[in-house]
Amino acid sequence: MFTIQRLSGAALTIAALALVTSCGTTTLSQVHDGQTDAPVWPAVEKANPLIPATVHPNVESLRKIAVGTPKLEVYRLIGHPMYREGMVGVHEWDYVFKFAESGTGEETTCQYKVLFDDLMLAKQSYWNPAECARFVGEPEAPKAVEAEPYVAAATEVSADFLFAFDSARLSPEAPAAIDAKVVEVLNKAERVESLRVIGYADRLGSAAYNLALSQRRAESVKTYLVSRGIPAEAILAEGRGIADPVKECAGGKSPAVIACLAPNRRVRIEVMAR
Repeated sequence: MFTIQRLSGAALTIAALALVTSCGTTTLSQVHDGQTDAPVWPAVEKANPLIPATVHPNVESLRKIAVGTPKLEVYRLIGHPMYREGMVGVHEWDYVFKFAESGTGEETTCQYKVLFDDLMLAKQSYWNPAECARFVGEPEAPKAVEAEPYVAAATEVSADFLFAFDSARLSPEAPAAIDAKVVEVLNKAERVESLRVIGYADRLGSAAYNLALSQRRAESVKTYLVSRGIPAEAILAEGRGIADPVKECAGGKSPAVIACLAPNRRVRIEVMAR
């Protein structure tokens, strides 16, 4: 759900896009999904930068523009295109830059063109003349961003099926049930990084007692999985006590309430992947 701050930011983004999309021109080159075999260059003298200082670009920013850079990021890095191309729906941006020659300080005028594919990601770029590329060098290699771990698959089994009531010792039937559930979730996931075993308890008893019981149950399942050859360091055992109940049952402790609360006594097995 949007917060007020996020909604305000979105509104500002829409307003900015509306501003920079005005006065758009047609594409000069024959661009097909961000590529062309014959780039067409507008006249240098017709360039009309919104901010004159942008004719002297930041070279480090230019190096960050590579295949796959989003159009909005290109805009942030080097500014508005200099021929009033607009922003939305335009696949070709042109710039005129001036670079100081090393040693003499004399300025060389260069044209720079970025082409965007159908997803509005940078696909090709050109320099005119081509030798102007020497002022920038090779684009920076995109930095690999390690993905956050996520739950690739998960399953639950009743704690009452694995343990006797109010116990953390695995029942004789538990190994087969655990094996079946672990195989089930592993078959659904790729690039498995770890397993997370989460124990839960019902509300009967104190919160502290139930938290400890759920932790012991998670540890018992972990111990079994280790005995089956899964490295201990790849398994996180976590007890959550009475958190996240799946069923509410009124009344105090009685056989009927114990039976009613059975769905809350469970062990969840999650496969974490990246």
